[in-house]
Amino acid sequence: MEELLYDVLPYISNMEFIKNLIKEAKDINELEKKVKEMLEKEDNITKKTDLKILLEKIEIYKQQG
Repeated sequence: MEELLYDVLPYISNMEFIKNLIKEAKDINELEKKVKEMLEKEDNITKKTDLKILLEKIEIYKQQG
């Protein structure tokens, strides 16, 4: 998942927040689930945008295998 980290970091505002999410996840499916849950609850527009970008990159990452 380190590749995902390097792919998403240039596009996000809160790098530490996203970096920690990726590092704490056991696998890509757990990360995707957590991001979707957080998107539903998050009110901060910057974090929400970062989460949407991450989710988009996760979907691309999963398609590539």
